[in-house]
Amino acid sequence: RTVTVQFVATNNAGMPWEFAPASTMMKVNPGAVNNTVFFARNPLPNAMVAQAIPSISPARAAEYFHKTECFCFKQQPLDGDSSAELPLQFIVDQDLPRDIGTITLSYTIFDVTKMAGGAVAAR
Repeated sequence: RTVTVQFVATNNAGMPWEFAPASTMMKVNPGAVNNTVFFARNPLPNAMVAQAIPSISPARAAEYFHKTECFCFKQQPLDGDSSAELPLQFIVDQDLPRDIGTITLSYTIFDVTKMAGGAVAAR
């Protein structure tokens, strides 16, 4: 059995970064470990800190989608005019209901530089 996982990247209003998945779709086998990356680029001259917030649809698939490594687990600092690959590792649970053939994982990235206290370290 294969399941389609779609990846979507969105910037919150006012977030100037370029943010996108390396691949917009993967075919995965439930139970297998999967790896992909998202790309982020800070085009501004000053350092910033971002936080990505995930969302999964359909909502009932969320309990079967397990992120084992995710850039969303912590804030992401980027120096001015720099970029980074943001890793994601996940497993789709073998108990995913058979009627779910596609899962969409969306991330919205937010500027949290002020909330991070302005303490921005280079990656």
